[in-house]
Amino acid sequence: MQTTSYSLVELLRRASDGSLTIPQFQREFIWRESQVSLLIDSMSRAYPVGSLLLLAKNPELTLSSRSIEAQISEGYSLDEAPPNKVGTDEEHYILDGQQRTTSIARVFLNAHPRKLYYFDLKGILDSFDQEETSWIRVRRRGKSEPDRKDNNRLLRADIVLDQKKTDIYVSEYIEDSGDFPEFAQNKNQGREAAARIKGVFETIRNYKVPVVVLERDSGVESVCRIFETINSTGTKLTTFDLAVARFYPDPDLRRMWSDTLDTHPILREFEVDGERVLQVLFLISVAGEKRYPDPTRSNLLALAPEKIKREWGESSEALSEAYRWAQAQGARPKTLPSQSLLVALAAVRKLEQRNKTKTLTENHDVIRRWYFSKAMQAGASQASNYRIGQDFQDLLNYALHGASLSPSEVSLNRKAILELKPSDVRYKTLQNVFAATIRQDLMTGDNIDSESALHDHHIFPRNAAKRHGLEVSKLDGICNRLPVLATTNQSLGEAYPHEYLRDLVNRAESEGTLGILSRRIRDCLIPIDPEESSWANDLRIEKFDQFCSRRADMILSRVSEIVGDSLRTNQSDNEELMEDSDV
Repeated sequence: MQTTSYSLVELLRRASDGSLTIPQFQREFIWRESQVSLLIDSMSRAYPVGSLLLLAKNPELTLSSRSIEAQISEGYSLDEAPPNKVGTDEEHYILDGQQRTTSIARVFLNAHPRKLYYFDLKGILDSFDQEETSWIRVRRRGKSEPDRKDNNRLLRADIVLDQKKTDIYVSEYIEDSGDFPEFAQNKNQGREAAARIKGVFETIRNYKVPVVVLERDSGVESVCRIFETINSTGTKLTTFDLAVARFYPDPDLRRMWSDTLDTHPILREFEVDGERVLQVLFLISVAGEKRYPDPTRSNLLALAPEKIKREWGESSEALSEAYRWAQAQGARPKTLPSQSLLVALAAVRKLEQRNKTKTLTENHDVIRRWYFSKAMQAGASQASNYRIGQDFQDLLNYALHGASLSPSEVSLNRKAILELKPSDVRYKTLQNVFAATIRQDLMTGDNIDSESALHDHHIFPRNAAKRHGLEVSKLDGICNRLPVLATTNQSLGEAYPHEYLRDLVNRAESEGTLGILSRRIRDCLIPIDPEESSWANDLRIEKFDQFCSRRADMILSRVSEIVGDSLRTNQSDNEELMEDSDV
């Protein structure tokens, strides 16, 4: 790694001669004019604007790239400037700093496609000392691009690189514009004003931009790690970003992924990254080989372009089918416990189709048990590439080779359920369990399916924290949450359960449907029996903790229905539950 700096002119020369390019993984230029003005103003005051991060181009690490988004006129010359002293014969990718570099090029090379930048000479005198940026003006590009406008008050920004011309123009404006009648009686005051303006432009011409240059032999992993660490915007460089640059323009992964999202909108709904398609594609391609199916960044970037183009469509379709399956298991975009499991499932499903077998389809309960037991692991989130490979291998051996598929052991008890935080993957998995097994809306009795618009309702309202001193963390706990239809959630608002369930019970009694309501309440894992006269007592706010404890026990039973004897609970915990239930 080399640390250096470019003068303004050196940077502009490199921008104009094409020796600085932007990898395709970088997004388009997005800066607003206010950001551009602030950058130029900072340079005029010799303030730091951050380092550029460059990567020396290397045949071993070829990244497809594009030119800086600036329309530099043919024949535009910086011949009068001193030669570039650093890396004259080298070409570099801009890993970090494209917004700044593009802005500087657009302003000082007169290269904005639609606009012109001018510096307000009088504005510098009036407001520069107040740290304002109003002296930087933007005009629409027209048929003519004069050096000066508005009675010579506005000087086109790129002119300031030419010191001789700038000095002449500034002096002429001060002396001849008529904007400063007070200088007629005091020429020294006029000269001082001109010197102030010239000093601002001299600071700009002498500005140096810090540069960090990664050496030619920097590998893919090093580039990604450094980019993620140094990038001032905090935007991480993903594997898919690198793949876009690696393979562009044939195949154009960015376009292919955009088309895929249009074809399979469920992938957009679940905010899936294009890397997942590459992982599925890789797993399919290595099935049957002796090497371990590890979909690492390096392995994905080593895929053959022809293989990507040939199998992208099938891999995308398989992935979308896996997400639809997860949706049928209760997953929603905000509650999906694991995307990695779906990568392995998608790849094996596609291989099954190719081999014309139906093991996964015909053994739905086995796959469901395997999926939930994997997702229910404490501390699990997104699996490592190694785990994706292992899950793929296990599923493949089961689907195509007749091996057994053993679910993971699930360690879960009442205490753990009561303490689950919304960020815990087990919390999200239980939300999936609710959505997959609760078949009717609590209040309306309307059916719930994978397409239903569900809201995560607080059984006891969240305002109980202020009104009754309950802990917010307990109110947000999984034992106080219930998926209901969006319309039901809106109608319930901040009502308390003894209120809205009393109305429901009274109506059921008058209609003779109390038994049906009782079954629906149990299905929703609400630990009361409306056929008992004392049911409302169990919903008193004073018994909130006991309510949550009894509901935790019902949740454990529901989990057991899905994962079977893979569930491991603590017997002493259940004994405590019985004691609490008698309170």
